[in-house]
Amino acid sequence: MDEKVLIKSQRYNIKKLFITLVVIGLALTMLGSIICISSECDYYNSSYGDDHKHDKYCYAYYWMDDYYDDLRNGGLQEFKMDCYQVVYGNAFSYAISEFFEFSFWICLIPVVALALIGGLIYLWLRCYELTVTDKRIFGKLAWGKRVDLPIDSISAVGMGACKSIAVSTSSGRISFSAIKNRNEIHEVVSQLLVDRQKQTPHTAPSNTPIPSMSNADELKKFKELLDAGIITQEEFDAKKKQLLGL
Repeated sequence: MDEKVLIKSQRYNIKKLFITLVVIGLALTMLGSIICISSECDYYNSSYGDDHKHDKYCYAYYWMDDYYDDLRNGGLQEFKMDCYQVVYGNAFSYAISEFFEFSFWICLIPVVALALIGGLIYLWLRCYELTVTDKRIFGKLAWGKRVDLPIDSISAVGMGACKSIAVSTSSGRISFSAIKNRNEIHEVVSQLLVDRQKQTPHTAPSNTPIPSMSNADELKKFKELLDAGIITQEEFDAKKKQLLGL
């Protein structure tokens, strides 16, 4: 008899989950970048912003190194242009430079981490597939591991986390995850188990009573015992009265 396919599994769009995690990571990275750049802008404005505070910080460095005479003799503008804080000209340029020099790689952590997690989940779930026939259940588990289970070896079927359907056998429990139509598969497998149960012959305990010996046959048996001298006449007469209800 040919094998009949009853139902096949439908898989969720795992790529969509991967893309969602990457987008979340990018959003967190952008948020972290904005916070870092804003923080650097605030630092620049507080230290080198209004009223030429940056000039004071810059010139103080050269004064401490005994460059006062050079500054007084016309070297002021030259040193001003070479000053680290003055070169950027505004808070945003300074913040962008500091961000890419110190904070950029830290802000990339969320998108890299979520991309790795999404990739592992994709590789784990994309292999699951399940086919149910009238004779067996076969398919693939995580990382492409193949299974083939005869219907007769399955004792129960259930559903679990991660949209999984699990079948129990004598050797253990096997779960197929990320099954979109798991409810339909559960119904089909349950019906197969019920049908198998109905077809299994049951040996019922024999409760058929042993036919009782008639009074005449039993009386004849006791007469033979009397004739053989096994019982006395009194015992025979007593048994005869008992059987005849005298």
